[in-house]
Amino acid sequence: MIKLSKRLEAILQMVPKGIAADIGADHGKLMIALFERGIITHGYAVENKIGPYNRLVKALTDANLIDDVIPLLSDGIKDLPPQVGTVIIAGMGGELIIDILKKYPAKTKQIQTLIVDAHNAVPKLREEVSKMGFAIAEEKIVEEDGVYYEIIKFIRAEMAFYGDKDLEFGPCLRCEKSAVFKQKYQSRIAEIDAILAKEHLPQARIDQLNAEKRRIEGVL
Repeated sequence: MIKLSKRLEAILQMVPKGIAADIGADHGKLMIALFERGIITHGYAVENKIGPYNRLVKALTDANLIDDVIPLLSDGIKDLPPQVGTVIIAGMGGELIIDILKKYPAKTKQIQTLIVDAHNAVPKLREEVSKMGFAIAEEKIVEEDGVYYEIIKFIRAEMAFYGDKDLEFGPCLRCEKSAVFKQKYQSRIAEIDAILAKEHLPQARIDQLNAEKRRIEGVL
């Protein structure tokens, strides 16, 4: 059975049973693990460049899953069949994830569960995906090799409104206040203090950093 990183394992734990697709599937490890554990009955693994696509095909062929997890050389969600209920978009920037979803709105409307792991622009991602008709059902934060990953599970919903604290820190994460969540933001406070102590900054930047520090302290 394939072994996953802490980040991919956290994503896997959020995936409901059924048919799923992984956009930017890399070597297909997540989709292979989902099938091996009986979480998905069928799947699609998508890459948009020929080199990564060929590596993906080889990995699925070596795992004898080429007929169960279908590799697609495609642009994001463009060619996903309507029976795909869950879409995973992980390991890329938040702005790119938003662009992928906005580029093919008809396909986005077919998605019932969306699991994202963005390297940046996470508050904007929460806001924009919510506007597309999703609500945040679950969030996890994991630390791996000194990097913090916020993994968000959205489900199809009529309407969802989130305040500034929810968008910045996550409605589930800030309520749960896990040890990793506290560690991330305590580290950020220490980083802010170090910047303020050592660098000669414009007053506007000092005010910005102090405001961020107060927001963090308000949720810890």
